[in-house]
Amino acid sequence: MRIGYALSGGVGYGYAHIGVLKVLEKNNIIPDIIVGTSVGSLIGAFLADGKKAEEIENIALKIDWNKILKFTLPKEGLLSIDGIYEILNNNVKIKNIEDSVIKFAVLATDLCDGSEKVFLSGSVADAVRASCSLPGIFSPFRQGEHIYVDGGILNNLPVKTAFDLGADFVIGVDLIAKAFGLNIHHVDIFSIVWKSLQLMIQRNTKLENIEKKLVVIQPDIGKYNPFDLSKKIEIIKKGEEAAEEKIKLIVDKINEKTSIAGKIKEFFTK
Repeated sequence: MRIGYALSGGVGYGYAHIGVLKVLEKNNIIPDIIVGTSVGSLIGAFLADGKKAEEIENIALKIDWNKILKFTLPKEGLLSIDGIYEILNNNVKIKNIEDSVIKFAVLATDLCDGSEKVFLSGSVADAVRASCSLPGIFSPFRQGEHIYVDGGILNNLPVKTAFDLGADFVIGVDLIAKAFGLNIHHVDIFSIVWKSLQLMIQRNTKLENIEKKLVVIQPDIGKYNPFDLSKKIEIIKKGEEAAEEKIKLIVDKINEKTSIAGKIKEFFTK
């Protein structure tokens, strides 16, 4: 059975992905397919490179975002995230998506034709850079005749993509589901743009008719500001807690689908 991971976007909430990966790895659950959107593509790139959860955590905690994110003249975005190239070039051995240790795909949104772009080959760094380009905050990624922004605009939880790539069972990590509200006392351009996009993404995330083949983990991170990167450890812990709540269900579903009885049941209920 082929297990897929669908890792959603969520800016600084992405640290929760690491907590989830730690719990899954501890329970000997290893993906065959990884699909990432936005920050989920960055974490996914580390995982697709063959890194363990602890290695990813060590890398992520050492990143100095003040050096990575650079203010720009606000022509296309407030911040440049070209520093992502430095993170990936220094920490990821694979340079092209098709060379990944684990099958890997990255999602972005093409503003020129309004379509969802699934990167299945080419530069890992370019794909992740494109996928992480949160519109209005981070400058977009240009490639040829295309302008790419955050994949979460059209598909923040890429479960269907994981199934399309051959997954039989998918574990999704939705960082946005429990991120609600705007703190009336801390309003700035970042929070306004983010909360507006968050509401749109929550409405657009639909997972009908695949419940039997899917478990979605939703870390309870609503009280954290996704741009406050001083709470990394706490957010990782929230990812662990959310995964622990679902781990028995995940293991039971995997065991059921891999058993002979489970295969017979699935055959007659398709």
